[in-house]
Amino acid sequence: MTSNLPSLSEHNDPIFIVDDDPVVVKQLYWLFKEEYPVLSASTYRDAIDLFLKEKPPVAILDLSLGKNDNQSGIDLLRLFSEADPHFHGIILSGSIDRPQALEAVRLGAYDLLDKSIDPDELKRVVGRAYNRALLGRATQKPRPEEPDLQTDIPFANIVTQSSKMKEMLRLLQKISTTDVSVLITGESGTGKELFARACHDRSHRKNGPFVAINCGAIPENLLESELFGHEKGSFTGASESRAGKFESANHGTIFLDEVAELHIDLQVKLLRVLQDKIVERVGSRTRKQLDVRIIAATNQPLGKLMTQGRFREDLYYRLSVMGFILPPLREREGDVPVLAQYFLERFKTEYQKHHLIDFSRECLDVIKRYEWPGNIRELENRIQRAVIVASGKWITPADIDIEPQVGNGPSFPSSFMNLQDAREDAEKKMLREAFEQARGNISQVARIIGTSRPTVHALVKKHGLTPGHFKE
Repeated sequence: MTSNLPSLSEHNDPIFIVDDDPVVVKQLYWLFKEEYPVLSASTYRDAIDLFLKEKPPVAILDLSLGKNDNQSGIDLLRLFSEADPHFHGIILSGSIDRPQALEAVRLGAYDLLDKSIDPDELKRVVGRAYNRALLGRATQKPRPEEPDLQTDIPFANIVTQSSKMKEMLRLLQKISTTDVSVLITGESGTGKELFARACHDRSHRKNGPFVAINCGAIPENLLESELFGHEKGSFTGASESRAGKFESANHGTIFLDEVAELHIDLQVKLLRVLQDKIVERVGSRTRKQLDVRIIAATNQPLGKLMTQGRFREDLYYRLSVMGFILPPLREREGDVPVLAQYFLERFKTEYQKHHLIDFSRECLDVIKRYEWPGNIRELENRIQRAVIVASGKWITPADIDIEPQVGNGPSFPSSFMNLQDAREDAEKKMLREAFEQARGNISQVARIIGTSRPTVHALVKKHGLTPGHFKE
């Protein structure tokens, strides 16, 4: 649960309280309300969403976020500090052991305080942290204005007129400059790796390596070695020591495609890398510190896999600090003809087929009406084929290997609209079932269907649902 609490404050920037105990939140609100605007969140996911939206300079973080959260205030401290170098986090807890204290200090906690601290002393600590954070922000060099999406070079290979995609690219621009983990989901062929590379190219790591690995394309018994490396003699056939993909991506970005294919044992090892940024080769006891950003992708429903015990919930939350659901091509309004033209011009140049003029009117009509179940990858492949085999000046339906259909064929508007209606009904039914199972809790619904809270809010608005009705 998040809230933007009323304030009579003398400052403009808010302080952020993250605690699962409503009594503590209320006490801290009354302590600070006359000096600062006060924001609050009670769960890990809500805290991330609100922080990225409001950018508070200071947060008071509960060390433990309750039984329903696998993450702690220290996890939030790590993420918030990565997102904003001038952020100051104050850890508040009933008890802090030495390892936790050392970890908090390593991550740059402004202070670690017992919950029994005198209120006036807490106000003084928060005041000093607040002033330091604002001073840091005031003295940093101003960032250049965000470039326009149509002319921005890092997004040059993402061709779109779709409002859905443009909104995602705007969000991508905002988070690319941070080091938070990113999870990209969507059907096969929707451009998940291209999206991941765009995120890398916009980041401060753009001059470092971008290393991609398809976790589903490598045999299970070899995948650990591919990811983490191995030492000579560590297994049969290991004739020499070899660095893994994580080491190769040091100071850059690693893209884990089809991450849902990872065996549960490898998921544990990946979780350790995410938490500690340390990798250990197969057959070695030496740990290597890494500086690498992790972007993962899958076309599988992770919410369902977690329910089945096939994907670790704690790994999901580590990977999906920021989540993107790429829409299928059929839902990207206006993009099919634009992308088709883009691929046509590209392949005309590549194969020196400069005699080709354009798509015939009949072919363009077929392209617009076809559903593209293979998404952008299928469109690209069919246009490539058409350019290669075309004998005339105009690309025909036969060249792209899609025949014009008569009557109520599945590629034409009447059937297409029926199919769209069926999808809408299925989506609404799935959403209702998830809300019933979660008793109206949006965070749980997001976990069940494997998406983010903002997407759930958008779906609620789209289908006219009222989450409160499911709390009965």
